[in-house]
Amino acid sequence: MKTKKNIASLVAVIVLAIIYFVQIAVPNKFNKPERVIAYDVISYYSYLPALFIEKDIKLSFWKNEDPYKKRYWPLTTDEGDFMIKTTCGLSIMYSPFFAVAHILAEPLGYEPNGFTYPYTFALLFSGMFYAVLGFFILRKFLLRYFSDLATLITIAVIALCTPLYWYATFESAMSHSYGFFLFSAFLYLTDLWYADQKWKYAIAIGLVVGMISLVRPSNLLVVLVFLLYGITSFKHVRDRVLLFLHEYKKCLLMVVLAVMVWIPQLVYWKVATGHLVYYSYVDEGFFWLDPKIFECLFGFRKGFFLYSPILLCILPGIWFLRKKCPQYFIPILIFSILNLYIISSWWCWWYGGGYSMRPLVESLALMAIPLAAFFEWFFSRKKIVKIAVAPVLCLMIFFSSFHIVQYCHEVIHYDSMTGKAYFDSFLRLDRSDEYWNLLDSPDYDEARKGNR
Repeated sequence: MKTKKNIASLVAVIVLAIIYFVQIAVPNKFNKPERVIAYDVISYYSYLPALFIEKDIKLSFWKNEDPYKKRYWPLTTDEGDFMIKTTCGLSIMYSPFFAVAHILAEPLGYEPNGFTYPYTFALLFSGMFYAVLGFFILRKFLLRYFSDLATLITIAVIALCTPLYWYATFESAMSHSYGFFLFSAFLYLTDLWYADQKWKYAIAIGLVVGMISLVRPSNLLVVLVFLLYGITSFKHVRDRVLLFLHEYKKCLLMVVLAVMVWIPQLVYWKVATGHLVYYSYVDEGFFWLDPKIFECLFGFRKGFFLYSPILLCILPGIWFLRKKCPQYFIPILIFSILNLYIISSWWCWWYGGGYSMRPLVESLALMAIPLAAFFEWFFSRKKIVKIAVAPVLCLMIFFSSFHIVQYCHEVIHYDSMTGKAYFDSFLRLDRSDEYWNLLDSPDYDEARKGNR
């Protein structure tokens, strides 16, 4: 029930939605068609124009010449056939917006070929839409445990001071805002299911888990949060097993629905390769004995905490969960450690071009819990503590936001930053004459061999 106590956070989310929409709607160099369907988005999106416009999901129409070579990045199988490298999860999430763009393209005077302005705007809008929907869901969840003020500040920080801002506006067709929405929904549904094991929650969880893994398979790790929810002792492990046994029909339904979400992908692999399951990343993999954890968090190339220092508040926030939300302490702690380990073990631990450590963006939905716990702690302190800590928080927020502005002005390089380049660009919005000489481009071929 709405009360005056939670109006402020609701207004904040609405304001954030307006900010995000204005960012994608105002003409700029980042929302031009050639900048939207580019790089990884080419593969994520390929299913839709191939199926609904070219009428050939096997990509047999593809030629290594314009316009095809700019619109599709097919992988060639051992049999010489073409296939789309990435899974189809994002295309499914794009599809309602793609459908509207396809209907309106010709009446608006654009060629209905899947790559003109109506389509690219639809992709940008979809990423923004899912991010904002994620904020609404996350707000509802946080208000179950935290004050309206802590909820407001937490969502504002995540929305404006982290890489999510970049990936929900400038590059919103990338997978991360979609993942953020799905993680937010999963978190909220988990909370609801443990409060009341209703069939509708089981159905929703199964479908959301399926989509999470179909969008980005490694994100299936989030299931740990569901399995470990509320476990703070060995006694709770026994109780959890008994609960799952008692509700085995609903748990089985979750698994079945999650698998069913993958049916379109399995069908596509069978049609394109002859195999029901196909590993399309070929020579790309993990180096489990050489995780680049420090580089992922603090390195100048992509350091998550370096470029968003306000997120350092998550660390004490996890500790505060022990008393504030004990049911999430172990799930968040274990998920965070394993997720970071997996992400940092990938051969290309910096994940190509992009702003900060982009594969960590979707997990900001989970990190909102310890972040809110920190802000709740901060607002409950005595005045002297607030006076001492507030300036530090303000500086952290400033640099977190300013780094995004710097990246927009291309002062922070997309994959080649070094300590020298970082300090050469410190508090600047233009590149110095020395900037290009201070960068260090990664060797992708060597990285595939483990020389990272």
